[in-house]
Amino acid sequence: MNKLIGITTTIPMEVLFAGGYTPCDLNNLFITDQTPMRYIERAERDGFPKSMCNWVKGIYGVIMEKGIDTVVAVMEGDCSNTLALSEILHYKGIKTIPFSYPYDRDGTVLKREMEKLMMAFSVDEKRLLQVEREIEGVREQLAKIDRMTWDQKVVSGYENHLWLVRASDMLGDYRKYGEIAAAFIDEASTRAPTEGINIGYIGVPPILLDLYPFIESVGGHVVYNETQRQFTLPFFNKDRVERYLLYTYPYDVFSRAEDMKAAIRERRIKGIIHYVQAFCFRIMEDVILRETLGVPVVTIEGDLPRLLDTRTKLRIEAFIEMLMGRIHGKD
Repeated sequence: MNKLIGITTTIPMEVLFAGGYTPCDLNNLFITDQTPMRYIERAERDGFPKSMCNWVKGIYGVIMEKGIDTVVAVMEGDCSNTLALSEILHYKGIKTIPFSYPYDRDGTVLKREMEKLMMAFSVDEKRLLQVEREIEGVREQLAKIDRMTWDQKVVSGYENHLWLVRASDMLGDYRKYGEIAAAFIDEASTRAPTEGINIGYIGVPPILLDLYPFIESVGGHVVYNETQRQFTLPFFNKDRVERYLLYTYPYDVFSRAEDMKAAIRERRIKGIIHYVQAFCFRIMEDVILRETLGVPVVTIEGDLPRLLDTRTKLRIEAFIEMLMGRIHGKD
């Protein structure tokens, strides 16, 4: 088995695959566990404060409980807590390899970061190009699943979320991931279209466990998962630097907003659910997004990996009812 390398968010995983390593998105390992709270509890036992993002505590807990000894940590372009987390990991004897997305989208700086990553994992250019070509084919499959969500409406918002969010590491085996994606496409293409008002989901992937099924149960159909779609790098026929410069998540909110507005038009989205994580700096971006997207927005907050509370359910249900009323001329 290839050596497992933890990653704190999406990085140029092609480099790890090309070096013969297995990337593992620590976020996915945390939230898909049968008992994710145990990772948060481990972090708090080790001294992490309650008043900080539980995703960070979950990542730390996963690393310690699973015995992961090497982590690529994104120092710029993701979580503002990653630097301190990396210092704690280093103190605990875990090797941390830094990677950064330049805030100003400087291609020269990003190229240098990629070259440093290649050196860290002893990857040569020829092998990397071969892996990139293969992974692009998988990304095309994921783009098809995404389109089937909003165009044919035969893929649920939750299925869309799962397929796209797992693109950050492709479950550690991109060839197998492409095969199961192709099988899923064949199965989904035989379904009847689903009903439901077109809803967009923006923000980081949710820590809440039943969000998507609940949205569907009250008449919504999530046709756009903003960050999850970005994890698939849906920018084809680009060189590696340009591809990761087009990737909106690590950069400013304004480029993200442009991506959202394009999706709203193309996917005929009637309203947006903006998910924010408690104690995350990205909460402040809500001020800009609510005023620039041109469609109604409801903002919900999550803290722990648990089911939706009654208040949040009522807010989502009322929001979708309001959108339906608009469509039918009842408001």
